[in-house]
Amino acid sequence: MRIRVVPTASDNYVVQVVSKHSGKLTVHKHIGTYTNASEKAQLYKQAKDYIAETTRQGNLLDLLYSCRPSDISITESRPLLIYQILSRVYEKLGLSIYPDPLIKDLVIARIYSPASKRETHEILSDLFDRPWPLITIYRHLKKSINAGLKDSFQKALIDFAKEDLHDSLHLVFYDVTTLYFESTVRSGLRDFGFSKDHRSQETQIVVGLVVNQQGFPLYFDVFRGRTFEGHTLCSVVQNIQKILGSTGLVVVADAAMLSQANIDQLIQNGISFIVGARIANLPSQMIEQITSQLIGQDGKTITVTYRKQRLICEYSQRRATKDKSDREKQIARAQEIINSPAEKIRRYRFIKTTEQSVTLNMELISKATKLEGIKGYITNTQLPETTIIERYHDLWKVEHAFRLTKSDLEARPVFHRLDETIQAHLVIVFAGLAICKYIEIRTGMSIQRVLKLAEKVLTHKVTNTKTGESAFIETTIEDPILKHKIEALKSLGH
Repeated sequence: MRIRVVPTASDNYVVQVVSKHSGKLTVHKHIGTYTNASEKAQLYKQAKDYIAETTRQGNLLDLLYSCRPSDISITESRPLLIYQILSRVYEKLGLSIYPDPLIKDLVIARIYSPASKRETHEILSDLFDRPWPLITIYRHLKKSINAGLKDSFQKALIDFAKEDLHDSLHLVFYDVTTLYFESTVRSGLRDFGFSKDHRSQETQIVVGLVVNQQGFPLYFDVFRGRTFEGHTLCSVVQNIQKILGSTGLVVVADAAMLSQANIDQLIQNGISFIVGARIANLPSQMIEQITSQLIGQDGKTITVTYRKQRLICEYSQRRATKDKSDREKQIARAQEIINSPAEKIRRYRFIKTTEQSVTLNMELISKATKLEGIKGYITNTQLPETTIIERYHDLWKVEHAFRLTKSDLEARPVFHRLDETIQAHLVIVFAGLAICKYIEIRTGMSIQRVLKLAEKVLTHKVTNTKTGESAFIETTIEDPILKHKIEALKSLGH
């Protein structure tokens, strides 16, 4: 940042604080207008104070000229550039619609270094010079849900997707995951259920997430741990439809959401859908019809009518190779179980048990062989077959978002006890996910790569040990390629 003086039409002068990046001038603050030297000096002082307060950088040269090198010490170095970048993106996404600076700091800390609330308190204080008392953190988290934090963030992100990402939001993607607690105590949202984290011995919650075609998060909801994921679809889609005010909404979901009750309810609410089909559950006659028409031709698709909806089936040679390999491994494992009667027999896919014997289920093996390489999609839209398939394959973006929340943002295990703080924790993670995804869209880099780059620039506090006078300076980057990358990161959020 620097001070700029601009003449006015009335022969006065305006003092501004500006910065320039890639040829674009940004005016950060209009300080005021002066007509004489005294007013000019006063406005210059205000401008310098504003720059020092905003950038944490004082006039280092004045400090160095006033003392000997032996009197200079660097008393602290903090990754404040990271804080500044994440803070600007937070503002850019409109998340400041919920006016609590502590919530913003918790989101930033979650992205920088996911940790418990006690460790987060130390990170904010030691690294970012944001010394919030631990009791204040818990108090703000608890009250934020009742104060509308979740609704505020969701509205902000939906508005941002429409206005800045230029998305009509007629197409959204939905999936479900589970987050576990290191606890066996059932209470409120915490309960036992089918665990996608393979932690069935511990309580969990079920989380449903809606993203747009770029994978940018729009909406989430949390359900009790024992909730079947298919039972979450309709309520979430109806909520997002209400928020979007969209009459032409198309939702894409995987086969776990497929049930006739869900399909009927979506149709009743005027919602179009693309859902993965469980083709192994189709009638034998229809399976014969599909396999005979596809005839193992790579890339071939057909459309049939199933329960009054379009069922689109595609054959892929690559998928067939994988399906065959999986089937042969499952058959070999089933045969091992049959040949080892002393081993406890569990429910294996290709094993058929009766009171008298344990044998291979040849009927099921035959069906699996016929369906190798075939994937089905059910829809009530009139979109072309190729578009249906392409949109369904975009579901990986929701899965990517879940991986990001579980790995980079470390949303699990959940340590909170009360339903309010559990939901607040998820809102913090949800906001962090939105910031990470926006940065990924803008830079093409993962959030971890961005943090590593930004962490190369530290803000150092330089102090005159005799007078106590201090100034701040950032690490100087001399490598031109790295310097260009850092400058690009500094433009995020502008």
